[in-house]
Amino acid sequence: MIRPAKYIDNLRLTALIMDMHEESSYAERATVDTQRFKKMCITAISQHGNRSCLFVAQKDGMVEGFIMGCVDRIYGISKEYYATDLFFYVSDKANPKDAMGLLKNFMDWAENADNVIEIRLGISGVIGGWERLQKVYERFGLIQDGVMMKKEIT
Repeated sequence: MIRPAKYIDNLRLTALIMDMHEESSYAERATVDTQRFKKMCITAISQHGNRSCLFVAQKDGMVEGFIMGCVDRIYGISKEYYATDLFFYVSDKANPKDAMGLLKNFMDWAENADNVIEIRLGISGVIGGWERLQKVYERFGLIQDGVMMKKEIT
């Protein structure tokens, strides 16, 4: 079941972000600030449907995935906005259809958000291969626009 997040979900969302971090290439190089993440969740929940969204996927009463999104001004200065995701994660315990359900809810929210003229979703290689998710995004009508580059600093 996909639904908007509630404040009571915050502890479970924090556990999921830690699971996501442990699966990531940042696990050995970066530290999650859980208090900052909890504050982000509170903000997304309180502004859900307006300038942000936070949807969760629930299975057997337990939150097993989420997508958090926001809108921002084009170039940071335009009167028009774009929508993007901040986090998108689904645990192995989730219903296999939950990722699609979360994405659909995000897309519906973004397409109906005030003054949003574009949806921009990035895919990094931080957690596994990105090619599979690219195909999912393409099914939702997104097209590739550029490329992401990185340089690790040790």
